[in-house]
Amino acid sequence: MSGVRLHTVFILIMMALIACMGGAVSHAGNIDPNNDGSSFAYGENIGWLNLKPSFGTGITVTNSAVTGYAWGENIGWINLSPQNGGVFNDGAGNLYGNAWGENVGWINFAPAGGGVTIDPNTGIFSGKAWGENAGWVSFSSTGAAPFSVKTSWRSMLS
Repeated sequence: MSGVRLHTVFILIMMALIACMGGAVSHAGNIDPNNDGSSFAYGENIGWLNLKPSFGTGITVTNSAVTGYAWGENIGWINLSPQNGGVFNDGAGNLYGNAWGENVGWINFAPAGGGVTIDPNTGIFSGKAWGENAGWVSFSSTGAAPFSVKTSWRSMLS
């Protein structure tokens, strides 16, 4: 094979690899570690929020923060680590601070009359966040249509 043809084949292979990588799904988050659907919160005014969407990075819980993006079909992306705000973990699973959604504004994770916590033994979220436009956002329910959000963060504790 001539050098020019070999070079062309190499370029075509590299272009194909780059194209394939562009469509790859990246899940850097630690939500729904058992892949059992434990990644959904529900907002009375916004519908379902997926903390482990099939596209994008999803949410990651650490001992000090909750970072990444949740996806709501009705409202778009919610950034849990915006530049001016953010959701924090006190290390014991008590969350505080604010997430930001371009279409819904701020969502407070420690409002009066609510608050979101993570059980460090199970990784299961509980409680409610509040946003003026989002309303109450619940992170678990045992009602007629049960749902929950779970993280593997607990396994990171020492």
